[in-house]
Amino acid sequence: MQKTAFKIPEKVTLILCGCFVLLLINNSSAQEKPFIGFDFTTEAQSDFGGKYNWVNLLSLSAGLASEKINQQWTNGNFHIELISVFKTRKERIADDLMTFSNIEEDNLPINPFVFGYTHRWDKIELFGGVRNVNNDYFITPYTSLFTNSSAGIFPTLSLNYPLANYPLSAMCLHLEYMPTEKIHVKSSLYNGIAHDPRKNVFHSFTVNPQDDGIFSISEFNYAQNKYGIGRYALGLTMRSTGVYAAWTEIEQTLYRYEDKEIGCIFHIGIASPQYCRYYYAIGGHFANLVAKDRLGVYLNTTEVSGVKERTVEITWRFQIIDSIAIQPTYHYLLTGNKTTNIGLLRLLFSVGT
Repeated sequence: MQKTAFKIPEKVTLILCGCFVLLLINNSSAQEKPFIGFDFTTEAQSDFGGKYNWVNLLSLSAGLASEKINQQWTNGNFHIELISVFKTRKERIADDLMTFSNIEEDNLPINPFVFGYTHRWDKIELFGGVRNVNNDYFITPYTSLFTNSSAGIFPTLSLNYPLANYPLSAMCLHLEYMPTEKIHVKSSLYNGIAHDPRKNVFHSFTVNPQDDGIFSISEFNYAQNKYGIGRYALGLTMRSTGVYAAWTEIEQTLYRYEDKEIGCIFHIGIASPQYCRYYYAIGGHFANLVAKDRLGVYLNTTEVSGVKERTVEITWRFQIIDSIAIQPTYHYLLTGNKTTNIGLLRLLFSVGT
């Protein structure tokens, strides 16, 4: 018997997107406007040896509270985020395993990065729709500064699973439980494979556990207070094939005076024997030492199919105005016995209403 996958037809998806946009327009005159966001990151790369690249990431997002559709429909929110990736050089300028730039991917005209609905009941939130693990796991107040991809999601996951990791997304049920301000539990159930939207942008809506399997990821984290001064997390992933990965994250503020802050980072990840078996990292985070700036140092190590890679990242982000930041970054990469030096200059634009 031929197995079939469930995909939302293209016409249906276009109608859903159109209806969502119309709802935003119709409610734009309301006293409390719907959220609309625009984020653009552009990055110049050099290996200091004649190789250059220019990489761009565009993100458009919108949110609409359910009350704007019906006042009796409370505690709900619709969310859509579309992304597009463009770079000038097809080949990467480095052969590193962990990918020094967390925005660099093959050119992607458009992808529904997030498309779904969230409902809240007191201390519980439930989302259904298209989503990706980057929205919920690994991206923290400290790691959000760094450009190395492994600071955003450990290679024990990104290199071992065909998961919904940037720039891919997949159908998902995502649950969050917050019994107190300090304790946060997250758990997600994904279609087992995130299909490439370059072949068909609507493949992100595939639901086919029979062929693709199921991917689950969960995390328990404890923060000393709601601002995240001292954050400790434990996570576990499992695919229906039996492959697992576990990790721990520690972020600890060591010093704070007025708006100045110094903190440290510890990361450890392990996986069942496969492509990438382990990952560990340490780092430092320094905020507002000069003005509105964030300085970070991140050192990490992994092994992929017997090849060990060690990297060092030094990055410094300056907030020029509320919506614009500039971020020069240096990467030292040691992959096996090969050494590579990379310089980045990143500009970040962010506007939300």
